[in-house]
Amino acid sequence: MKRDLNKIVALMRKAYSDTLQDEEQKEFGQLMEDKALHDVYFDVEDDVYLEKHFARYERFSPEKAYEIFKKQQQKNKIRIILRRVAVAACFILPLLGAGMWMMWQEEKQEQPVVLAKRENVQLKLSDGRVVDVLQGNEIQEKGGSTIRMEEGLLSYKQDSVHGDELVYNELNVPLGGECNVILDDGTRVWVNAGSKIKYPVRFAKEKRVVSVKGEVYFDVTKDGRPFVVETELGKVNVLGTSFGVRAYNDEAVLTTLVSGKVMFTSKQGKSVTLLPREQAVASPGGALSKREVNVEEYVGWKDGWYIFKEERLEDVMCTLSRWYGITIFYQNPKVKEIRFTGNLKRYDSIITFLEVLAASEEVKYKIDGDVVFLYE
Repeated sequence: MKRDLNKIVALMRKAYSDTLQDEEQKEFGQLMEDKALHDVYFDVEDDVYLEKHFARYERFSPEKAYEIFKKQQQKNKIRIILRRVAVAACFILPLLGAGMWMMWQEEKQEQPVVLAKRENVQLKLSDGRVVDVLQGNEIQEKGGSTIRMEEGLLSYKQDSVHGDELVYNELNVPLGGECNVILDDGTRVWVNAGSKIKYPVRFAKEKRVVSVKGEVYFDVTKDGRPFVVETELGKVNVLGTSFGVRAYNDEAVLTTLVSGKVMFTSKQGKSVTLLPREQAVASPGGALSKREVNVEEYVGWKDGWYIFKEERLEDVMCTLSRWYGITIFYQNPKVKEIRFTGNLKRYDSIITFLEVLAASEEVKYKIDGDVVFLYE
């Protein structure tokens, strides 16, 4: 049965602006019962654009396409919106499944697959040896500590004898990798792609100090000792809390507080104290500020999600390039400024994201080895 495009557009626009009347709210609820329309959020500013694309999909079955799309994604869910800064150029996301089905059926052109790489997560021991974390075994460290490595999780078991010497390990997670660590005091650490963390196998009696390059999330155990995270641009002081630190080379250091209370102190001696949902921003030039943020946008990666809100496509692709270990080339600089909002599951292949990106008709892509070309 042919859909009433004008009705859909009107209801979607009112839903987006929270102006639905009681009867319209009921109609909108019925509309959302459609599997192909369910749980989708999109702008409807350009009726001509919508009508044009709606006509393309009328001859396809959204229900059938939706089921195929779900199988193709192996039960992962994706929800995205692409926006220009001033004018929303919307793809009809409720019919995303139909669109994907149409492209797969009509184009019949396979793209090279770029997979996330999870191998080569390495741990440098105190004696200089480097071992592969994912092999899964136990290693005896200096001072009687036992390191257990199992499926990307590192944990430390101490003997009953406590030595005074600080013995350090350094975890190196390459592009496309990730690893979790349980430190000597029970603190849990999530280490993202392209990151390093150096820490003592057994913490000192007075304080706990680790150093970070890249992106790391901490859930710190309270035990009375200060916990300090050192970066190239400053340090984070905390007693017990949950927070994320992003400290990649040549970028501002971001400290995002989820719970508790921390203080960030820059190399220049400036400091800011953070409360939950606040973020410290330390620039390479020495400036230090804080702001309120949606913390999930900055720490969602630890749970397998990348969450973006009005992010420039260049910044989005910078984040994804670390996970997939790829290089991005923009044939048209204007593509970098396209805005992206959505929750993206960390898939094994970047193809899922690129296909949806291309379906917006804002961006086209081509893959050559580990290089992704983006263009209009």
